[in-house]
Order: sequence, then C-alpha cells, then structure tokens
Amino acid sequence: MSGRSRIAIFTPYVPYPPDTGGKNRSYHVIKALSCHFDVDVYSTNHELRDQSHALQFNHEVRQLYIFEIHKSRRFRDFMKWILSPWPRFVDYFQDDRALLQAWIALRAEDYDLVIADELCMTPYAELRPDLPRIVMRHKIDSLHVSGVAAASPWSIEKILLWIEAWKLRRYERQKMKFYHACITCSEADAAFVRRDAPGIRIQVIPNGVDLEFFRPSGIPREDPPILLFVGTMHYYPNIDAVRYFFETIYPFIRQVRPDVRVQIVGHRPPPEIQRLADPPSIEVTGSVPDVRPYYERASVFIVPLRLGGGTRLKIVEAMAMGLPVVSTSVGAEGLDVHPGEDIWIADDPRAFAEGVLRLLSDPALWGRLSTGGRRLACRYDWKELTRPLVDLVEAMIRERRA
Repeated sequence: MSGRSRIAIFTPYVPYPPDTGGKNRSYHVIKALSCHFDVDVYSTNHELRDQSHALQFNHEVRQLYIFEIHKSRRFRDFMKWILSPWPRFVDYFQDDRALLQAWIALRAEDYDLVIADELCMTPYAELRPDLPRIVMRHKIDSLHVSGVAAASPWSIEKILLWIEAWKLRRYERQKMKFYHACITCSEADAAFVRRDAPGIRIQVIPNGVDLEFFRPSGIPREDPPILLFVGTMHYYPNIDAVRYFFETIYPFIRQVRPDVRVQIVGHRPPPEIQRLADPPSIEVTGSVPDVRPYYERASVFIVPLRLGGGTRLKIVEAMAMGLPVVSTSVGAEGLDVHPGEDIWIADDPRAFAEGVLRLLSDPALWGRLSTGGRRLACRYDWKELTRPLVDLVEAMIRERRA
C-alpha cells in the first residue's frame, strides 16, 4: 500500500494518446492527479483499435480498467432512444453489463473520491453515493448541441439534435445537485453551472499546453505562406469553421495572395472536407503522428469558429510554438487574450481576411503577435493550471475523513 489517497476516475474513452481536445484535457488532468494520489481510471470502449495505447496509458496511473460497450444499431433500438428520457450522449457510453462491472469494482476498492470525466460518465460515478464526487465539464453539452442544431439545415437530423439538446438540458439540471464540486473550462461555463447548482464548489481550469513539448524550433517558415487549421475534423463546429472559411474568407485572401496555401490537419475529415483538397493550394491531411511540424512550417494559425464552448487547446498550442493566431471571438472564448498584442480577433469575413493578410505582409505585426502569444501561452502551462484541482481534491478528502 502506498499510503496515498485513492481516486476513481470514469472517462468515456482511454485518454491516450492525447491527440484530440477532450483526450488532451483528460490526460493532463489525470497525470497531475497521479502525481499526488493513487488513481484508477475506468474507461468505456466502443472501438479501441490499438491496444498498445491502453498499455502505454496504464503506466501513467495505478490501474486502468476498460468496460466493453456493445450498442445495437437496429431501428427498434434507435426508436427506443427517441422515446427514452436519457440523452443519447449519456446512453451511448453505458450498458447494464458495464454498470454492473463498475458497481463491483467500486465496492472492491477503498476509494476516497470519485470523478466523472464529462457529464456522460455521471451514472458510473453515482454508484458510490457515500463518496465525495466531482464532475468535469469539458463544455456545456446542452448549449453545444443546441448551437449545432441551430446551425444545421432543416432535416430530421436537426429535429433530433433539438430533442437531444432538450434532453441534455433536463439531465444537466437533474444531475448537478448530486455533485460536491465541478470543474469547468471557463468562467462562462462556471456561471452556467451555478444556475443549476447554486451551492456547488467550482474550479475553473482552462485548457492548457505542455510547454516542454510545444516550443519554437527556430526553423524558417515556408514560402509560399501556409495558413493552418488544426482540429478533430468529425467534430461539427470544426466542420462548420472550415466551410465558413472557404466560403466567405478565403476568396478575399486569394485576391491579394493567390500563392497562399492552406493546410487542414485533424482526425477523420468527412467527405465534404476531403473534397476541399486542391493540391498544392489546399491540403487535407487527416490524422498526423505529430502536429508540431505543421505549426513550425505555417505562417498564420486560423480559428474561424462560430460554434463551441470551453477553451481552445489548439490556440494555446499554436501560441506556444510562436505561431500568430487569427480567430473569431467564439474561437478565443475562455482565454485571457489581448487583441493586437497576442492575437488578431475578427468576426467579419473581410476583417478576418485582413488580419491574415496583415500578418503575411507586416513582419513587425507578425513578430508582436508571435511574441505576445508565446508569453500568453506560458500562463497556460498544464502543470500550473492543475494545481488548484489537486488542492480541491485534497480538501474534499480531508473533509470526508474529519
């Protein structure tokens, strides 16, 4: 026995490798907690293709348990979900067998605290009602889904999204009262949670960056210049952002700089994004083993997001690499940015294009935003951001034992 306090954390997927925003956040939070507590991670698995990732992550924690989830795709089961009061986002990550396995495991170990990593894992965390519980909210799920629904064209999918948003909102109101503390990405998300649970403890931990991994290499940027977009490409806000860029912003840029190139880097681009590829001007890479070479070669990082929540990991990564950022206000939400000093903010297509073109033609502005962004990124080091969470967990465990 180590003598350290024991924590059980339920995650919707094995958070390794940290190659998406959600996995990145979960990985660094768990890594920080593992330095102070004995952490057991319980993850669900729909399609863990590479078992070596689970083996690698297992070295980061005391123990990793994986529950296999089996979901039917039959029409009658789809209709069952439509009629169910549970949001699909919650139902997708559980079944009766997994819940039973979790119930047995939680009672076989002497835990001091339980954490649900995202709203969808709350049914697992609540299997030990005698323990203090924390829920980590990567975003406000109901707001995210309602935003996607509002932006979608009229179809059966839009109706289903509105139903899902309504179910999620009801679920959020019901569930937050069962938790002693909540971790959010931004103050805006924290204010939303407080309306559902006025007395809950809230710790705001913005998305951060591993400053030892992401740092400028000093190699020259490529010419002709490259505009870079990075994000998980099956995530609807990223799809919408790329479409918005090419439909409304890119034409203005091409009029002035026809030599400019664009790279779209990220997992699982759908056909509509793949069709944008037009070598050598536009490249859609799909998954890449290491995103840093793309940050190093690019001239401007573009974040034309119109939907979303939380804070943007990729912005902080780009800044840490010394790459200037042009973003919408939505894209930079949750970050303490200073337009003109560490970022260029523009919500109008022409203004967005102007920001990109100014950076491509004005070395002084490029250098100012590069230096300012790097300085800002240093405030978002994961090691520092996660310290308050460690303090919160220690305090909750002490209170339980008192």
